[in-house]
Amino acid sequence: MEDQIFYVECLDERIKYMKAYFSTLGDNYFLKALHHFKTGKGFGIGYTSCYFATECQPDDEEYFGDSGVNFTTIPPVTNVEVYAIVDYETFFRYLKEISEDYLTRYPDEKGEVEACLEEIRHRFNIDE
Repeated sequence: MEDQIFYVECLDERIKYMKAYFSTLGDNYFLKALHHFKTGKGFGIGYTSCYFATECQPDDEEYFGDSGVNFTTIPPVTNVEVYAIVDYETFFRYLKEISEDYLTRYPDEKGEVEACLEEIRHRFNIDE
């Protein structure tokens, strides 16, 4: 069972894994993750991580396509490695929502958060 990968098919389930990722990051790592995202790099902590399709080449083991974000959870949190892949628009929609929640606790960081979001939006050609 060691090398098995489970691809989450249901959009609601993929969103659940994405939200669990951000919950695991918490406030302590949220800004650090945003700064990685704006450069097109994923970020991980503990048994969960995310990375962008643009970080992989077709011959890479982690390759999952030409676009999107892969939220990965690994054992022992799950029985097998789990890939929950969402498109950039879904990722950004929830990232904005999570950012708004974060800013309710840290309003002084609004400028930094909004600048990161704008760079992320442009990097991945996300229309609002």
